[in-house]
Amino acid sequence: MMLDVISIINRENKMKRSLCLLIIISAFVLLNECGKKQKDSGSIVLHDILQLQQAQINSFDPIDAYHAGHIQVVKQIFNTLTDVDLKGEIVPSLAKSWETLDGTNWVFQLRNDVYFANDSCFKDKSERLFNVEDVKYTFERLLNKDSKSLGISYFNNLFGIDEFRNGESNGIEGIVIKDDYTILFKLKEKDYNFPNLLSLPYTSIVKKQAIIFYGNDVKLHPVGTGAFKLKRFESNEQIVFARNESYWEIQNDMQLPFIDEVVLNLTTDDNLAFLMFKNHKSDFLELSLPIQRQLENTKMPFEYTKEILKQTQLNFYLFNLEKITEKNIRQRINYAISREKLQSIINEQGVVTQSLFPSIFGDLANSNPVLTYSPEKARNLLNSKMTIKLVCFEDTLSRALADFIAKELQIYSIDVKIEAVTFPVLAERLTKGNYDMIQIYWGLLYADVSHFLNPFRTTSFPPAGNNFNKYSNHDFDNLAQEAPKMPIEKQYELYLKAQEIILNDMPFFLAYYKNGIRVSDAKFEMPLHPLGYRFYKYARKSPQRK
Repeated sequence: MMLDVISIINRENKMKRSLCLLIIISAFVLLNECGKKQKDSGSIVLHDILQLQQAQINSFDPIDAYHAGHIQVVKQIFNTLTDVDLKGEIVPSLAKSWETLDGTNWVFQLRNDVYFANDSCFKDKSERLFNVEDVKYTFERLLNKDSKSLGISYFNNLFGIDEFRNGESNGIEGIVIKDDYTILFKLKEKDYNFPNLLSLPYTSIVKKQAIIFYGNDVKLHPVGTGAFKLKRFESNEQIVFARNESYWEIQNDMQLPFIDEVVLNLTTDDNLAFLMFKNHKSDFLELSLPIQRQLENTKMPFEYTKEILKQTQLNFYLFNLEKITEKNIRQRINYAISREKLQSIINEQGVVTQSLFPSIFGDLANSNPVLTYSPEKARNLLNSKMTIKLVCFEDTLSRALADFIAKELQIYSIDVKIEAVTFPVLAERLTKGNYDMIQIYWGLLYADVSHFLNPFRTTSFPPAGNNFNKYSNHDFDNLAQEAPKMPIEKQYELYLKAQEIILNDMPFFLAYYKNGIRVSDAKFEMPLHPLGYRFYKYARKSPQRK
């Protein structure tokens, strides 16, 4: 009996030991699997720096998207009906197709599989579904009589827009809903470039429920259909975007975006931006002139790659036409400044322009004889003393260019007084006409040639547009107005004629097209976009890096 009891006890002890061993093994396996899952499902986080000029991020609302930094953040959260691809061509986005028979009536077919990002402003998923009402509401919100958006001036060709803006009608007659996913845009005059306008960030599609729910706070509570959602915003310091799990776009049978989070550091300090990149606080860095010099003179603790995106922003100097009234004087100032020396100062930062149009438009950007250095022509008329007040930005490159222009014009008895100021002060000088020459830039908001003519049309006098020095030429206006009415293949001839007129009048000194220069620590691959947009949705971990 005792042997039986001992046997039983021994068997029970063996069973307990076996059970304990099984528990330990199971726990080890479970922890190991959990570790694998945690590793496999770990967030892919990209760090970047948004180097702002003086204009800070204070809104994520598309109708406020007037400066480069604001546009960058809006593009992450929202979609437009059309978009510009990596080749600079207009492509479908929330609209899957469009057609016109006469250039006046445009029918757009919309996607029916898109949802706005999940947000507390929606009761259920059905409220998040994108449809034609969202398009109609977006444009009525952008263009209503109380709107102060700079995007208004692009849509003066919509049928019934004047009555709507004046408060004489409750809707825009030129926007007609055909069914849940079909919408008609009716224009006053032909415009074969109209789909390009629908890629403007101002027209990013919003949801009425979200706008009403957040009211005045909607600027800091964006709800869109884009690849990312706003996770956190620390004013003037950092923006964090999180992956929108509901995002609709697929690339090569893979769901976008490829990363889970973007940490976007905000700064106006070039030195701080450089240190963040050097200390692995950012995976990308855009090179201004001071940063480029620091990079060239610093031994970096890691290898980096450099990419250049050519001609993203036109930099020029407006003449005050009320003070420098003679066309010949303005022309000869252009002849007086050496483009070769100008290029040596700009270096990789840009390309001295040979045209009003950037290289993205091919043959339109060819060399123009007016934009050449000719001391002989300059001396013919610049033979009397005069003083010019030149207002510029206060960054290193802007000041260097202003000093160079002053030195060049001094040869011809022109005394240049330079005032280097902050962005708000420059804007005040510009709007009040307190300048003789003033630095200004015009970015690629959308891939349309007319974008580079619009700021000089008579119809673009403020507040309707950005014709700040109020240049006006009837023949130029006619060509700029008629070109979009022509089929695409016939437009370029008219654009060239319009450029010839404005270069003859020379209401500006055309300086250079800025290049986008970006260095990377090679952790991520992210394609350069021809308009300078940061398409984080296409970013992915580099296959060379783990």
